[in-house]
Amino acid sequence: MLVAKKEEIKKRRENKGLSQRQLSFYAGLPVNAVFRLERKNHSFTYPLRAKAIADALECNIEDIFEEE
Repeated sequence: MLVAKKEEIKKRRENKGLSQRQLSFYAGLPVNAVFRLERKNHSFTYPLRAKAIADALECNIEDIFEEE
């Protein structure tokens, strides 16, 4: 599983002018998925979800997640 780099995700999301809800939508995830990801400490993410978020942010998974 992967652990989110919360600050990096937030920075990239804001640089694209997206709300948490919009990023969740573009990634094809539940509306509160990014909210939970940015708020929780040490939450694990499945690789498919991580890829969807990275694709929506147009970056590599390694840029916004780290393996634990």
